[in-house]
Amino acid sequence: MSKHKHKNQTGYETTEGLAEEQAAMQDQAEEVCEQARESEEKPAAEQPNYREQYVRLYAEFENFRKRTEREKAGLIAYGKQDFAKKMLPMYEVLLRQQKTLQDSKAQDLKSLQEGMRMILTELGKAFQSEGIQKMDVLNKPYDPATQEVIATIPAPADKDGLVIDEVKMGFMMNGQVLRPANVVVGQAKEEN
Repeated sequence: MSKHKHKNQTGYETTEGLAEEQAAMQDQAEEVCEQARESEEKPAAEQPNYREQYVRLYAEFENFRKRTEREKAGLIAYGKQDFAKKMLPMYEVLLRQQKTLQDSKAQDLKSLQEGMRMILTELGKAFQSEGIQKMDVLNKPYDPATQEVIATIPAPADKDGLVIDEVKMGFMMNGQVLRPANVVVGQAKEEN
């Protein structure tokens, strides 16, 4: 069986590598069948145990099949993640514009506000169905696993280490960081 694995830049095996491995397994199966045909002419005492070879080959094939199913699921998940990363900036702009419009008191903006709300609702549903959610970071302790500090500002002692402002929104996908939040963190003034 071929031990060569061809991986693309994402770390997943390519179709060519899997096809080569499948071809090698098929060649091995044909070889076992050919040996079985040749040994039919030998006395029973001299015949090798083909059942054992068949069971081993079958187990290898099952492992191959299961591995390709896992890799296929991984590639699909990677494709979804890549698409989601492309959509996040647009979603963020809409979320920020919605907040600006809600703060506005002008009546002539009602239809624009309603259209914005509908678009965001649909995008939110699409993201939610893929397991994507916006991180809630404001006024919470800084978390280096999900956030990147772009600045620190002086703050009262009760705001020390808390996220004061969110410059770039962060998003999670199925419990993993899809895009970290860029934040401004409060830092208490040092007393002499």
